[in-house]
Amino acid sequence: MPNGMDAPDRRPVAVISGGSSGIGRAFVAALHARGYRIFACGRDPDRLRRLEQDHPGVRGMICDMADVEAVRGFVSVVLDESPRIDLLVSNAGVLRILDFADPAIGAASADLEITINLGGAIRLVASAMPGLLAAAPSRVVVVGSGYGLAPSTAAPVYSASKAGLHGFCKALRRQLAASGIGVTEVLPALVDTPAVSHRHGRKLSPDALVREVLRAASRDRDEVLPGAVRWLPLLLRLAPRFTERMVGRS
Repeated sequence: MPNGMDAPDRRPVAVISGGSSGIGRAFVAALHARGYRIFACGRDPDRLRRLEQDHPGVRGMICDMADVEAVRGFVSVVLDESPRIDLLVSNAGVLRILDFADPAIGAASADLEITINLGGAIRLVASAMPGLLAAAPSRVVVVGSGYGLAPSTAAPVYSASKAGLHGFCKALRRQLAASGIGVTEVLPALVDTPAVSHRHGRKLSPDALVREVLRAASRDRDEVLPGAVRWLPLLLRLAPRFTERMVGRS
């Protein structure tokens, strides 16, 4: 190769939203170990710096998934540095307990989960399409929730956002079938992340979840239902009212 010319970086490229903690951080760790070139975004600059320190070579960027221009800007930086995106992981999200029987609900940002969890994922996928098409066969992984199949009474807007993601993934999968871009939706139960550290009960390990997801994605699986959620579709068919009441109390 002539002097002064760098060899092209042929590592597969992964883009991960919400990559600085929880499930997203577990994706970063697993893919970094597999030799991926990783671009991760989050809202906490300190966490992003620690992510880069712990995983040399990872590029961390601040991005609020509720901000249309911020999402476009994040992906634009990625595409400027790499024209291809082999794996897109839409993981960023927020969960709140909201009581619509409370008269003060009108003063809250009641649709925040829709803006971030659903709108942010859609904006991220749309912005990344040139890179995904350039890398095809490539894959989109969307982190949804078991509450997208049966809602939690305490978290109605979160549940609605994940139900919307479920529908989006189904339609997106059909649209992209001929393009070489696969879509894998993850529908976990409670995962042991900082966001739910205050909650008790059996929790999935983020590392174990990510291993299962990457294994399923490599096999072109459409959905991953880890842990107890694997029984949810069957239970909803056999005893829908009982199952929804049971899930609703969780």
